[in-house]
Amino acid sequence: MTVVVGVHGIWQQQRGRQQLLAEWGTALGDGLERAGRRAASVALDIAFYGHLFLPDLQGKSAVDDIDLLGEVMPEELADLTDAVLEIDPGADLDDEYTKGAPAIPLPVQRLVRYVDRRFNLPVGALMLGELRQVRRYLCDPQLKAAVDRVVAEIVSGDTRVVVGHSLGTVVVLEYMRQHPGMVFDLLLTLGSPLGLRMIRRYLPDPTFGVAGGKPATVGRWVNVYDPHDAVAAAGGLKQVWSAVEDRIVDNQVDAHNVQRYLSKRVTGDAIAAVLPGTGR
Repeated sequence: MTVVVGVHGIWQQQRGRQQLLAEWGTALGDGLERAGRRAASVALDIAFYGHLFLPDLQGKSAVDDIDLLGEVMPEELADLTDAVLEIDPGADLDDEYTKGAPAIPLPVQRLVRYVDRRFNLPVGALMLGELRQVRRYLCDPQLKAAVDRVVAEIVSGDTRVVVGHSLGTVVVLEYMRQHPGMVFDLLLTLGSPLGLRMIRRYLPDPTFGVAGGKPATVGRWVNVYDPHDAVAAAGGLKQVWSAVEDRIVDNQVDAHNVQRYLSKRVTGDAIAAVLPGTGR
């Protein structure tokens, strides 16, 4: 019986479900302990789809697709630029070209360098890699169908809490749109890029759940983000879905790390509130 289902984010191509279960499970346990709750009775499973983003090496480059900063089509570069300007409308990108990363096209180097400078950390590749993989998920019908099937196979009638991190928050929202008959006590999103208009305009239904403030299949939606997380740089989700409960945390230098998100007290509080087995 799976009560909590986790849906991971990007950069998991070389990992696997068992590895993520160990990491998510211990971090979630720490979050519940910090909330003063017991964690032993939480049944967790992970919808693992990272391998679906690996390149087909038959006739293709052996470079992992996770680098995501190779060839960029003009329309994709325009989207990435729009996203950077969305988080900082006053950004001056004209003087942001750099050298030293020959595998990265110069226009993308400009964006990476700007994001690095804005956050005072080397997070530009993470942010742009995230946006490229989210875009690929939403724009590649075959890939999207494969990812969606993985989630549908893991979520069951016993699932009460769905936790999405990073790209996983987009995947989770799509699952709920496609399965209106499934009801959950809690949707927990961590480090979500859904605040970006650039992401939402590629959703099959950009207005899904907006009228009611959240998907009708969810009793409660808690969104946890670090303002220094470049992936969640657009801020909270309440600005789009009015019923969302935004919670701000400080993950310090590794702001997008899922284990840091899971181990926070606000995360433990949100899960414990809907799972009686994690009582004090």
